[in-house]
Amino acid sequence: MIVPFPAGGVSDAVARLLAERLSARLGVPIEVDNRPGASGTMAGDVVAKASSDGHTLLFHQANMLIQPGLEPVPYDVIRDFVPVGRVATMPLFLVIDGRLPMQTPQQWATAVRSNPGSYSYGYGQPGSPSHLYAEYAVRGLPNAVPLVTAKGESAVVQEMLAGRISACFCSYVSIQQHIRSGALRMIAVTGVARSPLAPQVPTLQESGIEGYAAAAWYGVMVPAKTPRAIVARLANELDNVTEEREVRARMLAAGLTPMQDSPEAFATAIRSESTQWQAILRQTGQHGDP
Repeated sequence: MIVPFPAGGVSDAVARLLAERLSARLGVPIEVDNRPGASGTMAGDVVAKASSDGHTLLFHQANMLIQPGLEPVPYDVIRDFVPVGRVATMPLFLVIDGRLPMQTPQQWATAVRSNPGSYSYGYGQPGSPSHLYAEYAVRGLPNAVPLVTAKGESAVVQEMLAGRISACFCSYVSIQQHIRSGALRMIAVTGVARSPLAPQVPTLQESGIEGYAAAAWYGVMVPAKTPRAIVARLANELDNVTEEREVRARMLAAGLTPMQDSPEAFATAIRSESTQWQAILRQTGQHGDP
């Protein structure tokens, strides 16, 4: 299993958990091969060029749909891979400094537009869903809302706690203790449905704010031309793995929402969300087109 993340951390832990459980079900050893670098394209390139025999899996995330709009990549996400299934989504919460009075996304949007320069968004990884959603939130407001880059999501949270950043789109695991203490406040969540991690928090979509439907997810793919029978077997066992109680519990503890997904549904989501992310890149001036 080729993984575009360094060893350690949540993403690598999920990949290793899946590899371990898939190995047990398939009866063959599955080793995790960490190939970080080049914003995840190095790992993708390895799998795109691998044999289509089902022995090389790619564990990746939604960022791979964004990267082609930022810079040239050595593969085509739709042409060079066969989706097996998504295993989890990672809802991104719109979080603000708990010392601010706003309680709803509408109140926050009004305050930002009415007080140029008074508020800021932070993000940890350029080109990530968190970054693009922050860019999308301030589109049409040039110089009115500073965007602050920090060294990772945890650094963004620390900057918010210090009062140097007003808001961010963050994963639940990074903010949960500060939500409980009241230091930070969740006012909305991205995606098309509320998160089971915080079901009381409305989606931006149901709050009447469009454009935040694309999800951050983790999924498994194989090289193009992998036989359908192999893809079907992998998809079936992947579903079985994500139904295991221990796997679900560990994913939820990591701030992820476990899911079962067919190859067909995953392929449809890839096409749809690729279009959405590329549109956001263009609307925010981030697209790499000349």
